[in-house]
Amino acid sequence: MFTLSAVARRRPYALPSRWLISTALLFSVAYANLGFAQVERSGVAAPVDAAEDPIASASVMSADELAAWVLARNPGVQAAKAAARAAAFRIDPAGSLDDPTLSYGVAPNTSSSDRGLEQRVEIAQRFPWPGTLAARKEQARFEAIAAEQGTDVFRLEVAAAAKAAYAEWRYVASALTVHEATHDLLSDLISAAETRYAAGRASRQDVLQAQVERVEVENRKLRLQQLATTVRARINALLQRPPDAPLPAAAPIPLLPRIPSEELLEQFALEHPSLRRLASEVEAQQSAVVLAEKAFYPEFQVGVGYNELWDDSDKRATIGLSINVPLDRSKRHAQLDSAQAQLQSRQWALAEQRMQLLAELAQARALVLEARQTVELYEDQLVPLVDEYLESAIADYSAGDGSFLSVVTAEQCQLSTELGLARARADYVRALAVLERWVGGSLPEPAEGE
Repeated sequence: MFTLSAVARRRPYALPSRWLISTALLFSVAYANLGFAQVERSGVAAPVDAAEDPIASASVMSADELAAWVLARNPGVQAAKAAARAAAFRIDPAGSLDDPTLSYGVAPNTSSSDRGLEQRVEIAQRFPWPGTLAARKEQARFEAIAAEQGTDVFRLEVAAAAKAAYAEWRYVASALTVHEATHDLLSDLISAAETRYAAGRASRQDVLQAQVERVEVENRKLRLQQLATTVRARINALLQRPPDAPLPAAAPIPLLPRIPSEELLEQFALEHPSLRRLASEVEAQQSAVVLAEKAFYPEFQVGVGYNELWDDSDKRATIGLSINVPLDRSKRHAQLDSAQAQLQSRQWALAEQRMQLLAELAQARALVLEARQTVELYEDQLVPLVDEYLESAIADYSAGDGSFLSVVTAEQCQLSTELGLARARADYVRALAVLERWVGGSLPEPAEGE
């Protein structure tokens, strides 16, 4: 360690000690004011005003719109951004020298001498071994980059959670619509059964069976309304809104015409923020290893000063150099070994995350394809079949050729199929949100021919 040390001794015509003290106080106030000014210029964002509600005027929302609203208002995202800014502000101080040390001394018993009160002033500056400050700054810089990438990772997680909540919100709305339509259908069937029963062409059992089925539909509708309350509270929590605040209706769920190939997705996934964050942590730890190696070398302190206690005025000005002696090598070896072990840990974590990311990517893409095929199966085959099945059963019953049990069975089949389609669409949105999370954002456009 380089030590710059100087002792200054006042000449007979030097300024009195009270002036030195006042000057020191003025410098302190000036530095403090400079610090406050820099804080004011830093542009730290204030917390989101809960009174601002950009959703209140919206009548419908898509998954992407909800995710954008959540990212703009979610307190966790804002906290992560602030933490990343804080890490960025630590870069310059990490590469700066320590503040110089100013010391002042006085000999009280010299106040009655002919020369007046004799004083000693010293200013010293510490210098680390060359390359230490650069390594500290590099470590702080990569830590700031890692914090910024960590914010991006958190944003991806929040966006995926928002889109999953949107999928559930859309499912609840679709399921309630299906149950309302089924309830109306059962009411019509009950009226028809009662008419046939009054005419002696049907049994009382038909009427009772339809009424039981309608009560079951009403009961399931109540459970869906409770689920809607839960989902609404979950979405409002992401948006920093009251739990019972109204939400726009969920827009219909479109299907992507094509899903990019796994090879194309992997190219984008290898630039994932989680991988860049770990890579930055590896770089930061490499700088930590350099710092541990620098600890084997001394630091210096250089000082200049003036000491009035010397009678000979030529001897009063001084310049000094001090150096620490790093004798405890075992302690420094332990610190170096620890830094190298942590570096290996970060490197292995990066390799593990890369393999885990590719595995999660392949699984997420398979789930998207499966959910999409399921939706297409429902829309192209199952829904038309159950609609025709129900129409045929009602027609046969109206003509007196079919049983009422067949009508109820067809109605139950239609209800189950419509709910299955709504669930398949919600599963598709959730799977797509997970895939986007592992890709690192929106899916790339598939190449021609894929």
